[in-house]
Amino acid sequence: MEVTVNPGFVPILAGLAVLAAPRIARAPIMALAALTALWFLLDHDFGAAATMRQMGLEIVLLDLDALNRIFGIVMLILLIAMAIYTGARRNRYEDAAILMLAGGAVSALFVGDLVFLVAAAALAGLAAAWIVFASPLDGARHAGVRLLIWHGLEGLLFLVGVALHLTATGGNSGFARLDAASISGACILAALMLRIGAPFAHVWLKDVVSHASPAGGAALCAFTTMLGVYALARLFPAEPLLVPIGVAMIAIGAVYAAIEDNLRRAAAYALSAQTGVCVALIGVGSPLAMAAAEGHAFAALLAFAALQMALGAMLERSGVALVSEMAGIARAMPITSFLQLAAGLAAAAAPGFALYATQTVALQATAQWELRYLWLAIAALSAILFVALALRPAIAAHRASTPARAFSEAPFPMMLGCALAVFLCLSIGLAPRWLYDLMPSGLAFQPFALESLAPQLELLGVAGLTYLGFVVTRLAPKTLARPLDIDAFYRGPVAGAGRWAGALLLRAYGAWQAGATRTGYAFGRLLGRLSRLCDRPYAQTRVADAAQFLTIGAILMTIMLFR
Repeated sequence: MEVTVNPGFVPILAGLAVLAAPRIARAPIMALAALTALWFLLDHDFGAAATMRQMGLEIVLLDLDALNRIFGIVMLILLIAMAIYTGARRNRYEDAAILMLAGGAVSALFVGDLVFLVAAAALAGLAAAWIVFASPLDGARHAGVRLLIWHGLEGLLFLVGVALHLTATGGNSGFARLDAASISGACILAALMLRIGAPFAHVWLKDVVSHASPAGGAALCAFTTMLGVYALARLFPAEPLLVPIGVAMIAIGAVYAAIEDNLRRAAAYALSAQTGVCVALIGVGSPLAMAAAEGHAFAALLAFAALQMALGAMLERSGVALVSEMAGIARAMPITSFLQLAAGLAAAAAPGFALYATQTVALQATAQWELRYLWLAIAALSAILFVALALRPAIAAHRASTPARAFSEAPFPMMLGCALAVFLCLSIGLAPRWLYDLMPSGLAFQPFALESLAPQLELLGVAGLTYLGFVVTRLAPKTLARPLDIDAFYRGPVAGAGRWAGALLLRAYGAWQAGATRTGYAFGRLLGRLSRLCDRPYAQTRVADAAQFLTIGAILMTIMLFR
């Protein structure tokens, strides 16, 4: 008998074991769980499936194909890097939450029906909130509550959509392309928009990443938004609505990544922008665009997990995550600063890193006149992120500080985990052939051909020289104010309106309750008076006669109604 039919079950079981394990055993348990799940994944052949009957529905616990394999491999590889990274601190609850988050995300990848997909996504959402609650940073508790609200809305939309879909299909919960114009498809699409951080819901990722611990921020980047990208590729391929949504995500993410002073928030915005690239490519829907979207998601997970690990290591040792306060960091933390620069280059799709290898495919897939705006957005995003995540922090870190910072390098496990992620980005970027082989569409692509490499180098060079010119001429601001986003509206006027509406409803309810009480007392007094009049049967008064008549009529009506 097979005990484990889904690779994602292994991290979930390991998460329960970590709660009772001593500190020295927790990191090995995490790494062993990731390796075991990876072995279960690679041991099965394509098309392998395991089904069961539950509540009259066909539940598919395991379904392997090229689409979910590429997402599963990168998530489990990142779980290994996370296991190394977490060895520098003691927080058994966060370790368990990271395993639960990874297990829920991986389980959702390899199921073959909507019911279990919703269940696994809900488990991953609860684990993500658990990670934020386990953070020691200020404001983490409120950020965790806000994340629960977002995931609660997502789960509600998922449940409504799946219930309507089951009703329309006669109980068939298997994966199929959904119609976004139907009510069920629209609800499921709206839930996935919340998951990926589409416009107006893009604020939750930067909110929780900036309040999570160093390890928690990297885990949230690795196992949350790209699960929504996978579901979109599975359920809504070639949906035209996804193209403008993806372009809007690119624009919003690029703007806020460029002006945000907090580098962890800037990296979260940049991840939202790269997620928008994947979403827009899924909306294009051609075989080359779908392959580019899946490969781009793979490379983006590696790059941004490495970047959040490096920034988390800086935050752990020096308490610095703001560009305006990074002066002297390069002297105090030279290795960590180098890793942060390398991860920033990887996130900006610099040549030689994994994201460049997939961006060239994305540009090729969108090289059409009707998609020229998408092509331009993808090309410009790389230049913006190069300045925001690589050049700007590097210049700030090498500025002299007064007084000079003492040498205080990050803990070795943190540097090792980050170095592993950076090495994977670099190795895949230099030899992308095996990544192309993982994509569903077989690619014969040469990313280092002159027609692909030269424009990218020119674009990054022009962006870098322009920013250096602003720095030399002192036109670039030394400090950046915290920019306002849509969450300022949510927490301000919307929250105030909600409190005002709640107070008004409570007053209305109190007034209605008081009125009902007074009416009941008056009616009771009237009945008491009538009953007292009925106790004098020989009183020759019109009131007594009327009371007797009403009483007899009420008795007769009661008998007629309840006989």
